[in-house]
Amino acid sequence: RLEEMKKKYQIIGDIRVLGAMIGVEFVKDRKTKEPAAQACHDILELAFKGGVKIYYCGSLDNVMRFLTPLVVTDEQMNEGLDVIEKAIAKVNAETLK
Repeated sequence: RLEEMKKKYQIIGDIRVLGAMIGVEFVKDRKTKEPAAQACHDILELAFKGGVKIYYCGSLDNVMRFLTPLVVTDEQMNEGLDVIEKAIAKVNAETLK
């Protein structure tokens, strides 16, 4: 689903995977890869208000880090991704204004 989101939202610059850990990088512009730290923080805040706690990482504070528990159900995962996608869609739309 994250790859599908990357196709839909220009604010997602890259998705990196290392084992169970996933990083979603947010950028102001995909060509220049200019970091979008504030957008990342806004997305995490909206997700938290929706009931999903995620952390940011990276030296530029523009990467959302996933490390999903092994006991998560498909239903829980989809519910969490719905909240995250809603937050990304909102912040993406605001950055395009």
